[in-house]
Amino acid sequence: MTIDPSHRKKSTEDGALSSRRSFDIDHHFDESDRPARVISATDNTSTRKTWRFWAILLSLGITGMLSALEGTIITSALPAITEALGGGNSYIWVPNAYLLASVATLPLFAQVSNIFGRRNLLLIAVALFVLGSGLSGGASSMAMLIAARTIQGLGGGGINLLIETVVTDLVPLRERGKYMSLVMIGATIGATLGPFLGGIITDNSTWRWVFYLNLPIGSVAFLALFMFLRVNYKQDTTWRQRFRRIDLSGNLIFIGAVISVLIAVTWGGTAYEWKSFRVIVPLLLGFFGIALFTAFEWSPKLCPEPSFPRMLVSNRTSAAALGLTFIHAIVTYWTYYFLPIYFQSVKRQSAMHSGIDTLPTFAGGLIFALVGGVLLSKLGRYKPLHIAGFAVFTIAFGLLSLLDAKSNPAAWVFFQLIAASGSGVLVGILLPAVQAPLDQSLVATSTGVWSFARYFGCIWGVTIPSVIFNNQCAAFASGLSDQVLASKLTGGQAYQHATAAFIDSITDPALQEEVVQVFASALRVVWLVGIAFAGVGLLLVFLEKEVSLSNSLNTEFGIEGTKKSDDPVGEREGAIEMTPVQAAITEAIPPIAVR
Repeated sequence: MTIDPSHRKKSTEDGALSSRRSFDIDHHFDESDRPARVISATDNTSTRKTWRFWAILLSLGITGMLSALEGTIITSALPAITEALGGGNSYIWVPNAYLLASVATLPLFAQVSNIFGRRNLLLIAVALFVLGSGLSGGASSMAMLIAARTIQGLGGGGINLLIETVVTDLVPLRERGKYMSLVMIGATIGATLGPFLGGIITDNSTWRWVFYLNLPIGSVAFLALFMFLRVNYKQDTTWRQRFRRIDLSGNLIFIGAVISVLIAVTWGGTAYEWKSFRVIVPLLLGFFGIALFTAFEWSPKLCPEPSFPRMLVSNRTSAAALGLTFIHAIVTYWTYYFLPIYFQSVKRQSAMHSGIDTLPTFAGGLIFALVGGVLLSKLGRYKPLHIAGFAVFTIAFGLLSLLDAKSNPAAWVFFQLIAASGSGVLVGILLPAVQAPLDQSLVATSTGVWSFARYFGCIWGVTIPSVIFNNQCAAFASGLSDQVLASKLTGGQAYQHATAAFIDSITDPALQEEVVQVFASALRVVWLVGIAFAGVGLLLVFLEKEVSLSNSLNTEFGIEGTKKSDDPVGEREGAIEMTPVQAAITEAIPPIAVR
């Protein structure tokens, strides 16, 4: 390994240049403030990664798999859990308590990680997740399970946010898509295996192992992070001073607003009609709370250190990329939740078999996520990839609207791969677009807001198509020859009856075909409306500017043993100032060259 002896001297001489890299977070930053630089494929120079870097990446991948596995394994086990604990209509709070805790605390986790460091908070998040898993597995009532799932959700939200934050701390902006996609392999594997493992466990053992399974995986993840995740953070203030920096008031407003919105979404179309005041009032209060949170955060007098700085949306590229993240989450979950409905209600497959039929969506998404990350690293341009992703996704929704009971496997596999290519290629390249115009000091904060946009989109990606599906089923069911059967598909009940078991319970074959046609017609409308949402995303891309993605890394949270780089943009990109002892240690461990 060669250390450039002139690096320290050059950094000193160019102090005026390097100082421009940091500024007050209240400064209004526009893309025009960044020096223009020609972006080319050859600009992405080879970087050297040591074994410690790869060990951290592997640890993050295992941790991501832990969280993603829990997100999908519960779906196939939920009926058995509800029956065992006598949950009744409260079953909906088993997944939603987890989601609520995950979403509501994202800004808090982001800010606290800036104050107390990434490593400590990620270890706490994993510990909370494992604790919640153990309590969930031992739950003796639905109330205890919901409380335990809330604890588990606190850990899950922190895990997802901090994994993404650590990756952004370790690699330059231009390379983040590639390495983010690598880390997300673990999450994709977990999400893909979840439904199968959930079905196998509930069929062959007790549902409690759905949660107990997280204990060994979580222990491995905790141990790996404890051993390898050694990263820097400032420790130049007392604990009391650090606690005083936390934006407690803003986060309390935000948590209350998110809870209100999720209550409305949970009750709407199930416990009460969407036009009921019991749904409308909390929904309006929630949106008002989000507006109040924004106003509070953007007031320097009220909130000197905000969780949501105005600068995140004061430039159009970051604002547009956050909007794209929200829409991408909507359309992605649109397909995740309603492709299984197609296979179960129209193709009349079992829940387990529908999981196999949707493999092209998950496997294809994984492959194209890797492709998107590599392309971003090579090209250094995110806007063409965003255009391609949303354009393909728009076409995919049109193709999915052609599916019916007679569609052959070649058609539905091909259509899923088209949708997976549009969704997958965008997975790892939206966050770099958010962060491209921003200072490195806003990494955790921007990642937190980005994660919230994604989570919030996931909620509406299930809610919006569910409302459309239920309403359309009610309209088409009015033409059924059996009005008693038709009543089971009205009043928001269609989604829960869109199963092969429900259709097989109908003794008249002709009536079975009528019901299948109702589901197929409703799904066609669901896919057609999806075209509009993907199309809005495509139009929103054109608000972005193509901001140069830097190859240099300027962070205070790098791997221990390194210092914050103060190289000017374009000079020795990625270079790190080391002491002779650190250089000797690094030289003793052969690095890995990555192209």
